[in-house]
Amino acid sequence: MKKSTGILSGLAIAIAVATTAGAWYTGKQLPAELERSIANGNAELKKALVGTGGSMTIELVSLDQHFFTSTAHYRLKAQDIQLGEVEKLNFDVGVVDQIEHGPFPWSRVKAFKLMPVMATSNSALEKDDNTADWFAAAGDQPPVSGQISLGYGGHVESDIRLAPVKLEQDGQKVVDFSGMQLLVSGDQEGKAAEVHGNMGSLELNFADAQDTPVKVLLKGFKLGGKLSQTAHDMIYVGNIDLALANVQVTSGPKQEVLVLEDLQQNNLYSADGDAKDKLSGRLEYKVGDITYAGRKVGSGEMVFTMKSIDIPSMQSLMQWYQSRLPEVQQAAAEGAGLPALDMTPEEKAKVQADLQQLLAGKPQFALEKLAFKTANGESHFNLAMDFANPTSFDLPPDQLGKQLVSRLHSKLSVSKPMVGDLATLQALLGGETDAQAIARQSSQAGEMVGMMALQSGMATVQGNDVVTSLQYADGMVDFNGKKMTVEEFAMLISGHLAALQPQG
Repeated sequence: MKKSTGILSGLAIAIAVATTAGAWYTGKQLPAELERSIANGNAELKKALVGTGGSMTIELVSLDQHFFTSTAHYRLKAQDIQLGEVEKLNFDVGVVDQIEHGPFPWSRVKAFKLMPVMATSNSALEKDDNTADWFAAAGDQPPVSGQISLGYGGHVESDIRLAPVKLEQDGQKVVDFSGMQLLVSGDQEGKAAEVHGNMGSLELNFADAQDTPVKVLLKGFKLGGKLSQTAHDMIYVGNIDLALANVQVTSGPKQEVLVLEDLQQNNLYSADGDAKDKLSGRLEYKVGDITYAGRKVGSGEMVFTMKSIDIPSMQSLMQWYQSRLPEVQQAAAEGAGLPALDMTPEEKAKVQADLQQLLAGKPQFALEKLAFKTANGESHFNLAMDFANPTSFDLPPDQLGKQLVSRLHSKLSVSKPMVGDLATLQALLGGETDAQAIARQSSQAGEMVGMMALQSGMATVQGNDVVTSLQYADGMVDFNGKKMTVEEFAMLISGHLAALQPQG
């Protein structure tokens, strides 16, 4: 018994010594670590905000150090960040940070997180004249808070929380937010991260241009993914998945409700090629179920892919575009439309060189699937395009187009039963009650689409589907099974469009 007690006492002493030594070491390292983190943060903010016309900075106002803890105060400032055509974001807020020195910060011990860390930061927005309204809406709690733990090996764990918010105006609820949690873990340099987030609900109430009430309710938001930085700055690969269980929009004179259920967005990116300098991506969007005014509408899906996107040239073109973006935004704010982006000879040569490098990689873009499904049918569309580097950008438009697009494939399939389902829905929403009349109109709607397609010569009818297909390769076009030159195809389309014009 005495032996066990001695062992436990020795263990307690060892832990106490380790904790004291760790706290002393952390305290000595803290000022330099904060300076490094703030410098890196400001550098990343500068990169992220290029082209917004504004800036955001973090500033260390004070650092009060003790043996086991320290208190830091920061200022987070944003100036003239363009949010829309007119609106700009400006703020100056304070953040207080209670820093617990390692290796065993008490907040982690209480949560049974017993792995030693260098320090744990407990930060929150400070209450002042600029943030008083935010605090009031959040029940006098910090609207934004976070806990960040830095491991001795450079691993970082973050827990960011947005507090529940309720805001009323003239006795009416404007915003009702359940709060949100965001968990991020990764390395200290931000080169790899795993993220998970969730939100219960968000309700917004406002009036439209006709002063009609509009209510938007979002429920069950989730976010998850893993990202890692490539050798190219600000380019990450991996996956990011978002989901929203339910969206309800109430609007219009009759206050009818549009409901979208099981919304998903799944993004996957990879860097390919020997030098890992070619970006590929797959973006999926899904809506599991759509109803309007209590009636079933259908479901939808879209899949977009890209391959062989040369990363260095893409980045260079994006930087050029961002450098000219303030001009575009300023013109839009003044109602002047899209300005002419005059380029110097050097600038033009650089942009063309980047375009040639991008196209030399033979990039591919595809809308693999755009589909809408109702109870009795599904319509879908796809489009794939392969690009190549032309011999010159100064070629005549027809020759430039032939060299620029090496392959194109497209197919549109419209389901006649789906058209009938939508016609039924329209009749019911319009107040029609005669079941036989509705069934007759729905059937006629589907058949009329097929008849018009055949008469126009722009499509064929294959069973219950109206189909249009277009393929292009090697200067030849295959349109609905008929082969022709590009010039013949252009004349065919022109003739069809002319026939559709009203006769004067």
